[in-house]
Amino acid sequence: MNRLTIFFLVFVTLGLAILFAFWGYMTIQSNLLGWFLLITGLVYFFGIIVVYWMRRIRFWEPQARGDVFKEERGDWSFWVITAGMIAAFYLPPAEYLYFNFLPSGLWAQILGLFLVFLGSVLFIWARRTLGQFYSGHVSVLEGQPLVQSGPYHFIRHPAYAGYLFIALGVVCGYSSVAGLIINLIILLPAVIYRIHVEDKLLAEYFGAQFESYARRTKRLLPLVW
Repeated sequence: MNRLTIFFLVFVTLGLAILFAFWGYMTIQSNLLGWFLLITGLVYFFGIIVVYWMRRIRFWEPQARGDVFKEERGDWSFWVITAGMIAAFYLPPAEYLYFNFLPSGLWAQILGLFLVFLGSVLFIWARRTLGQFYSGHVSVLEGQPLVQSGPYHFIRHPAYAGYLFIALGVVCGYSSVAGLIINLIILLPAVIYRIHVEDKLLAEYFGAQFESYARRTKRLLPLVW
């Protein structure tokens, strides 16, 4: 992972986390999703402080030991998906506060919270299943196993599916027109591109084992794609 990406992760994301919490604070009295934004923003902010600044853990790298077999150069997929996620997560509350094109009823907020909860559970499950091999940087380590348990038994990229569910939940909860458009034209294509990059590296390293795994599983949604 290059220096610009690391700088973004350890400095810029702190500001983004505070902004996320701010949007939550500004909408908490009128929208249930405000609690999600507020809590998530604060947890991420203090999490970075503890994990990196206090414990000096390079959280973007896998904690497993081993030489890198191959990795993505330039972190292009990271920047593409990060841009999509920032737009998808930050525009809906801004639209809700300042434009409010569509009213956000209680049922829309409850549906949004359900999707956020579903996506969060899926993401946490996927991350815990990967364990020490989890990484924010697309890479494959020598000796790394092809994980096929937990959510990876059903789909190949459950963490990204979790992201999409969370983003859709924020859109629903804030009844955001801009958020829906952003999800369709920026975030979804960004996730698809990231998946293509990861699948290519996994296919190069695991060969026939990955091909067999790919034949029996879908990328994001079981039985669909």
